[in-house]
Amino acid sequence: MLKHPNGLLLVLSVCFKRSESGELMLEKQTCNGIDLWAKNFDFVVVACPILSSADGEKTLTTVDYVCASQLKSSDRVELVPLPYAYHAVDFFLRLEPTREILATKIRECRYLCFAIGGLIGDWPTVAALEAIRQMRPYSVWTDRVEHVVVKTSYTDRSGGRRLYRFLRDGVLSSPVMKQVQKYIISKSSLGLFHGGECLAAYGKFCKAPHLVHDIHLSVADLVSDGQFAAKVERSRTGAPLRIVYVGRALGMKGPFDWIDVLDKLKAAGVNVEATWLGDGDMLTKARAAVERLNLSQNVFFKGHCSDRAVVLESIRSADIFLFCHKTPESPRCLVEALMSGTPIVGYEGLYQADLLGNLSSQLLTPTDDRVALAAKITELHKNRELLCSVAAQCKVLGQSFSDEAVFKHRSDLIKEHFRDRE
Repeated sequence: MLKHPNGLLLVLSVCFKRSESGELMLEKQTCNGIDLWAKNFDFVVVACPILSSADGEKTLTTVDYVCASQLKSSDRVELVPLPYAYHAVDFFLRLEPTREILATKIRECRYLCFAIGGLIGDWPTVAALEAIRQMRPYSVWTDRVEHVVVKTSYTDRSGGRRLYRFLRDGVLSSPVMKQVQKYIISKSSLGLFHGGECLAAYGKFCKAPHLVHDIHLSVADLVSDGQFAAKVERSRTGAPLRIVYVGRALGMKGPFDWIDVLDKLKAAGVNVEATWLGDGDMLTKARAAVERLNLSQNVFFKGHCSDRAVVLESIRSADIFLFCHKTPESPRCLVEALMSGTPIVGYEGLYQADLLGNLSSQLLTPTDDRVALAAKITELHKNRELLCSVAAQCKVLGQSFSDEAVFKHRSDLIKEHFRDRE
């Protein structure tokens, strides 16, 4: 029975957890996202897996959590914890009771949006299959081409675990995942595809594909004219080239490509100050590589930083946001760099090409071509007027983004396409 006539059900893969006192907690950015959804819908139901303390200890990635009571829209939000079941046995044991929970929530909400992105343990996929069974219209949301990302996940491992991940993910899971996602997307009423990579991979299967963006910075977080002017003035003095990246140190982010490019810049005589903010499975190995190459005076893997002001200042004060992403995804950090007036320089991809437009040829190089990437940065280092001009153009591009704008865009699309199918 419909309980929320203007309510939205979100089934996500981000995790809840509980505090020591038992209070439900959620990721800080998820908290912001729920409040933004609630600005566009009367009621929001959010279903996510809940992470136990034991499960949390298995990951080397730090996530900032806040208590659910910090939600500004808490009086119009229902949080539904689901089992954390990414092992096959756990998943199939919990599948039927969890499907029943999702089935009830699907009946209660008028609007449905599922952030599909996996196979075993992926409750958004289960929710989509249940919506199909109930003959309810639903939307899907993706921010990376998951079956391709999974196919290459083995590269983060070594020895026997590398072979196991190759067989499990590359040979078995990836082809099945591709077909399941194709089916779910083809049955959806609306596809919300974050970035050109996702749109190109999945849009052809969808009745109503739309390119959307995802960002958690507000208009107030845009770089100010004064901050930008100070950066440009510093750059024009010929000061050391400031390079930054913000994200997890994982194989798909290319941390060793990033380090190799910096090593090539050093060999070319480019004086750099480079900082990588973020933890991850490869953080220790990345730090060891920096030491081995004698780059530790100029290159810093600082780990996780929970202070958003510090992270934003690092991006705003940088001359270049250097990225070496190896898989088809749509990382928010590139938009954050543009909003900070910092040129994004790195490997080609439909997502970054769409963000940069005519600047693409000046700032992007073929994937894995570290020589070309180092040469492009060297060119910008030597021509500081060109670098400042590119930065000014990136600042303009970044001004079209804000969290309220992108969440309203998605909300309006959901309402429009559901209205057409009722």
